[in-house]
Amino acid sequence: MPSLKTIVLHSHPGPNPWKVTILLEELNVPFTTKVYTTPELKQPTFLALNRNGMAPVIEDPNTSLVLAESGAIMDYLLEQYDKEKLISFTSLLEIYHMKQWLQFQTTTQGPTLQHIFHWAFIDSNPAARAGYVNDFRRVLQVLNDELADKRWLVGDKCSAADLSFVPFHNGIGFVMRDDKPDMELEFPHLDAWFKRMLQRPAVQKVLADREEALKGLALPGGN
Repeated sequence: MPSLKTIVLHSHPGPNPWKVTILLEELNVPFTTKVYTTPELKQPTFLALNRNGMAPVIEDPNTSLVLAESGAIMDYLLEQYDKEKLISFTSLLEIYHMKQWLQFQTTTQGPTLQHIFHWAFIDSNPAARAGYVNDFRRVLQVLNDELADKRWLVGDKCSAADLSFVPFHNGIGFVMRDDKPDMELEFPHLDAWFKRMLQRPAVQKVLADREEALKGLALPGGN
C-alpha cells in the first residue's frame, strides 16, 4: 500500500500489543513501532494518547484516528485495510464467528494466562495460580476440540481469528513453567494449528521482533 501514510503503533513488550503487529504485517500496512516500558505507560506523554495507561495504541494519519484497546484496533484495521479479505471474511456467518473467537481470545485466553503470570511472579499465591492453571487447561481443551476436524477456527483459511491467539500461546512455556502441558500429546489439534501459524513469514517476523524488544528488560520470572 505505497500511497498510505505510516501508522504509529505504541506498543509494550507484553504479548497483547503484538496481536496488532501481526495484523499490520499480514496486511502489509506501513507502520512504525514505539515500544514503552511499563513505567513509561504511566507517564504524561503516553497518558495523552490513552488515559488508561495501557498499550497498544495506534495513531493513523490516514484517518486522523487515535485508538486504544487491542480488540477495537483489530476491528478497525480489518475494516479499514483488509479490503481484499486476506485475513477476514465477507459472509455474515464467518464475520461474526471471527468476532466470536476474537472476543474469546481477548476475554478468556489472554486474561487467564495473565492471571497465572500474576500469581506466580507478581503476587505469589500458589493456590490462586493452581486454579488459573486448571482454567487455562480448559481453554486449551476448548480450542483443541474446536480444531478437531478443521485446520482453522473460521472458514477455510488462516484469519485474524487464529492469528490473535499467537502472542499469548507462544508464551505458555514461560508462564506455566513446570505446569506446561505436553501440547503435542494432550492437545494435538491445537498444537498442529499453532505450528501452521508459525510457518507464516509475518508471524515469524513479529515473534522475532518481540524477542528483540524483550532484551534487556527485567521481567518478573526472567533471568
